[in-house]
Amino acid sequence: MIALFGSIVGLLGSLAPRLIGFFEQKQNHAQEIEMLRVQGEFQMRAMEAGHAAKMQEINASADVASELAAFSAALRPSGIAWVDGFNAVVRPFLTLCFFGLYAAVKVAQFVLLQTNGDGTASAIMSMWGEEDWAVWAAIVTFWFGNRTFNKERGRG
Repeated sequence: MIALFGSIVGLLGSLAPRLIGFFEQKQNHAQEIEMLRVQGEFQMRAMEAGHAAKMQEINASADVASELAAFSAALRPSGIAWVDGFNAVVRPFLTLCFFGLYAAVKVAQFVLLQTNGDGTASAIMSMWGEEDWAVWAAIVTFWFGNRTFNKERGRG
């Protein structure tokens, strides 16, 4: 009986490394499968991010092309003399209207300061502030900056 028991233990002893190896291999396979799954998810996220970036680039390019087409169409003469003339007068006319309104406000402000008894020099100095400098800079930059850019592009 001891011989039979020894044979069974010997048989089980010889199968034990194989069973342990089987379970280790199963665990290794499960770990590799999990690593491949995580790697696949990472690659999918990277592809999605790349796709989103590419779509943003395509949309930005389309926006730029659309703006350039609209800008070039706006600069192109229509061929109708009065339409082209009116188009050329709009910005200067609005600038002159604004200047007239601005001058009227400044004259009214000067008259009010004079009626309060301020001297002419102090009245003029108190009428010109940071906002006035900002308006002045915007107008000068618009007109003369535009002229510079047009000269650089060969239009002026």
